[in-house]
Amino acid sequence: MALEFRRSRWTRPFCNPFSEFIQEDQHGEMRWDPLLGHVSVYNPALEDKVRVFFGEHDWELVGRLADEGRAACFMCPERVRSVTPRYPDDLVPGGRLLQGGCTLFPNLFPLAEYHAVVAVGEAHFRRLDDFSPSLIEEALGLTIEFVSLVSERVPEIEAASVCANYLLPAGASLIHPHFQVVMGSSAMSFHDRQIAASRSFFREHRRSYWDVLCEEEAACGERFLAHVGRSSFLAAFSPMGTNEILAVTRGADSLRAITSGDVSSLARGLSAVLHGYHAIGSGTFNLAIYFPSLRGQAPWFPLLMRVIARQNLYSNYRTDDFFLQRLLGGELILMPPEKLAAALRSHFKGLV
Repeated sequence: MALEFRRSRWTRPFCNPFSEFIQEDQHGEMRWDPLLGHVSVYNPALEDKVRVFFGEHDWELVGRLADEGRAACFMCPERVRSVTPRYPDDLVPGGRLLQGGCTLFPNLFPLAEYHAVVAVGEAHFRRLDDFSPSLIEEALGLTIEFVSLVSERVPEIEAASVCANYLLPAGASLIHPHFQVVMGSSAMSFHDRQIAASRSFFREHRRSYWDVLCEEEAACGERFLAHVGRSSFLAAFSPMGTNEILAVTRGADSLRAITSGDVSSLARGLSAVLHGYHAIGSGTFNLAIYFPSLRGQAPWFPLLMRVIARQNLYSNYRTDDFFLQRLLGGELILMPPEKLAAALRSHFKGLV
């Protein structure tokens, strides 16, 4: 079977005030996600004017903000294992989970029945090219351990995701890198929507949508980055956010099916994505890892990860969300996914 990578191109005339109102053509494109129907739009003229939307990331400003907040940061190594909250010992022995320089503890202001925070490493501030595979693997390992502990002890918990906001434009309240684990008796809306659409596709075609997607994207090659272990990395055809990279861990279709090798593969691939973002001038990101079933095997929905770049941080930066995302449910493409894949592919060389 073949997926439909649907797109619609249009051309419309306008009179350009910067060319003495001479009539010119404007071009645009709409794309639809093959599974969810999510719409993204692209205007080629904006690609040459991307700085209108994304100013240059001001690392000096970020450094100053980091220095100003370091003394009060409870995620820094001198405080994180003494002043942060603790879980009851019957849920998490010792109250916190520790791995290398990473520490997992409860969120003081939970947004779900179980909501943990992972301080990712001891450094208060990192550029995106300083997120090493080993550091990410330590942090992801703690999230898997926590999800396993909760799912074993609290049988009504059915869904889990791991998320991250890095730096202020991405929604972070702290500069210190951190991940968050969100678990509840039901999945958050977009997580649930992906599961439902994947289940419907499986029932109709008797194959996992995600298997078909990975096979077709690898065969096409335009948006495909690499297979890293069981994880396939690709630029999303109709992205949910700026420069979205999607990772599908095939075979990891239950909590028990997620292996240490899968964690390592995701960590190596995510590190490559962040290095690639840094190389093309991005300094912030969001990520979400959507867990498969916690209670049994669901072959239609494996472990998924979505990573997006966010607005760069500089004086008087603007949000990169506007009516298109917040109220129309679409997304603006500033770099075509095919071009994004070409720009990031070199950072995956040698990963298997």
